[in-house]
Amino acid sequence: MSDTNTMFVPLSREELDTAAAPVTAANGPTDGEKVNTSRQLWEGAGSHELLDHYLCEARGIPKPADGWPASVRLHPGMPYSFHVGRQLPAMLLTKTDAAGEIVGLHAVFLSSAGQKADVPTPKKSYGRGGVVVLRAQGETLIACEGPEDAITLAVTAPKATVICTAGAGTLHRVADHLVSTIKRVILVADRDEVGRKSVERAAAALTEAGMPVLIATPPEGCKDANDVVRLDCVDAVRAMLNTAVRWEPASTPGEEETDSAVMASSTAKATDQTEANGFVMRKTGLFFSEPDPEKEDTLLSGPFEVVAEARDVVGVGWSVVLVWKDHDGREHEWAMPRAMLAGDGADYRRALLDGGLYVAPGRKARELLTTYLATVRVQARATCVDRTGWHGRVYVASGRSFGDTRGERVLLQGFGTATEVKPRGTFEGWRAEVAALAVGNSRLAFSLSAAFAGPLLYLLNAESGGVHFRGASSIGKSSALYAAASAWGCPVHNWRATDNASEALARAANDALLCLDELGQADGRAADAMGYMLSNGTGKARMSKDTTARPVTTWRVLFLSSGEIGLAEKVAETGRRAKAGQEVRILEVPADAGAGLGAFEDLHGSKDGDSFARRLRMATEMHRGHAAYAFLERVTAGDLDALAEAVRAACERWRINHLPHGADGQVQRAAGRFALIAAAGELATVMGILPWPKGEATRAAAACFQAWIEARGGKGPAEVTQGIAQVRAFLEAHGMSRFQAIWSDNEAETRPVPGRVGFRRKDDEGRWEFFAMVEGFKEMCKGFNAKALAVELVKAGMLEAAGDGKSQKNVKVPGHGQMKLYHFPAFALEGDGHA
Repeated sequence: MSDTNTMFVPLSREELDTAAAPVTAANGPTDGEKVNTSRQLWEGAGSHELLDHYLCEARGIPKPADGWPASVRLHPGMPYSFHVGRQLPAMLLTKTDAAGEIVGLHAVFLSSAGQKADVPTPKKSYGRGGVVVLRAQGETLIACEGPEDAITLAVTAPKATVICTAGAGTLHRVADHLVSTIKRVILVADRDEVGRKSVERAAAALTEAGMPVLIATPPEGCKDANDVVRLDCVDAVRAMLNTAVRWEPASTPGEEETDSAVMASSTAKATDQTEANGFVMRKTGLFFSEPDPEKEDTLLSGPFEVVAEARDVVGVGWSVVLVWKDHDGREHEWAMPRAMLAGDGADYRRALLDGGLYVAPGRKARELLTTYLATVRVQARATCVDRTGWHGRVYVASGRSFGDTRGERVLLQGFGTATEVKPRGTFEGWRAEVAALAVGNSRLAFSLSAAFAGPLLYLLNAESGGVHFRGASSIGKSSALYAAASAWGCPVHNWRATDNASEALARAANDALLCLDELGQADGRAADAMGYMLSNGTGKARMSKDTTARPVTTWRVLFLSSGEIGLAEKVAETGRRAKAGQEVRILEVPADAGAGLGAFEDLHGSKDGDSFARRLRMATEMHRGHAAYAFLERVTAGDLDALAEAVRAACERWRINHLPHGADGQVQRAAGRFALIAAAGELATVMGILPWPKGEATRAAAACFQAWIEARGGKGPAEVTQGIAQVRAFLEAHGMSRFQAIWSDNEAETRPVPGRVGFRRKDDEGRWEFFAMVEGFKEMCKGFNAKALAVELVKAGMLEAAGDGKSQKNVKVPGHGQMKLYHFPAFALEGDGHA
């Protein structure tokens, strides 16, 4: 091992014995001696690459941009057993008392490979008492049992104070370390009986101290918080914290009625206080009552209700949850960020006006409305999140949530999203006039099925990705996108977008649907980067004004796209070649269904494809925004784990039935997305969302999958297909101009050619065959591994191998003698390259 930042000072065994030994006799080490020795141990520790190996690779914790918490270090060689003198690396965490002084250490012994050491007791405590405090800041305190859990939580919630104890039995000591800045505590329980009991004891102690307590429990299959990040991701840890449940002691008879009475009394007092400050909410709106009785009250806005105050899991992002009705009687709910009240408040007023709430003009009325929203207080609380999609077992959409929150409501903060639902018409109208038209139309049915696949990504832990419909203009490919978008009521966006805009669109469509039209209008480099970013699920790392790294934007999204050209052609416009991985991330499906009707196969009574497309487009404008919410209601109404298993089994059945034998890994990976979309369509059919016969979604996905395989050139690796196509294109373009006809009897034909890559001659049937020189062949294979491609060309029959099976032949060339050449027979340019 090599040190990286700190010179380590080893301690003697006697000093370590003093730190670790319990006081069991009158002549044992004193508390002061143990504390001093622990501090010396800490001084001998520092940063080290082995710490990164253990936390990042063995425990799955992403390293923060500013490094690990300051209270975490690594000691390169601590005696584990003082009797045999064995020394091991150890991760150390400081234990501090209520005053913040170091009183001990918590050690995790490691192997030289960065794993937990294979010893009877890999975790030991040194010194006396205390708790481990990581990132002491913020109004929310998160407490847990183990050091790896604490580091996981500190990385996940960097604005919170995180504390861990030496074990389950001491979790209640958190109550001794509360400071005035802490407003609430989240206890993260281990998913076992011991963890449950320790959390109950700690919650009782904290409640007795007057502190609100929430309990966060790891999902099924995970024992603790570190398991969640190791088996899933950081977002899953955030979701676990976001769905923490308010802890209440066991109720006694009559207590519930008492609490209700207190709540009613408190609410009445809040109303009185509001009126005393001069603000009065009446049926006609919010008024400010002037102190001068001679003056009329000032109308500030239309009527609305403040139903809750919301904040995120670490106590920031405070907002006010407002509810009002527009002039059509439609109810709106918005978690208005209080940060929007800074400055002149134009942004929040614009949002209220856009939602149909009257906001009085005039400087005085605007300032008074801002004052009211800044000072209003209500008892109800909600948890706000900054993106749509799954947050634990709750799905948060624009305007509402689905699933059992088991406590506080979970709301989407902000106003307006890429998938913001703007309902029109009726659900039954959508089923009859939009969805029903997809029966018998593979591209249309596949798109509608894809509209319901987004919410399943999280449940199946599936990767993000897209489907691109490629085809000529005016064949109906955009109609498929508008049909899918109508399920959500979301807009169809254009590929022309900046990095920031595309990240915002993807994040707003998290676990939902994103539709992008007109790929051809985008810049090639921007489209390549945008396609990769959308499929990768991660935005760019950026720096904030104070030079610290901003949190990286992440998402899960399934997107649909269309264009007259594919991504590979768009990237080729920049002089580059799209990588095979990109073509799997964005599956390019021919939009033409092959029935002579463009993207359609069944016109359902329309006279032609154009009439059908216009009929469908009009229907999507009349009926939209109902199907996705109906789907989410049914998905969250049952057992999510059982549903996920059923969908996973359906995907596997589809793969078994439709994946070609011997398919390349890229094809197998792509088949997973086709299978997921098929399963989503069948699930929506079973749930009564799609009015289709059983198997319609399966057949549509199979047709599109087969079309995708044929378009890419078969079930083999895309690199091989692309390479063979490139060599064939080179021969077609330069066969007569860059291959010298050196065997010809015509002296004019035997003259050297500019940029010669090889030679050509006629076979017995008078057809040209080509012989490429080594460097010329490399030029033909530019961008590919020439040797590997030669092997594939032999397999494809385009390249004729020598008698020993090698891809080069010894050929006698006039004026050059024997040369090793690559021999392309005449039939290499005919059909598929086989004789």
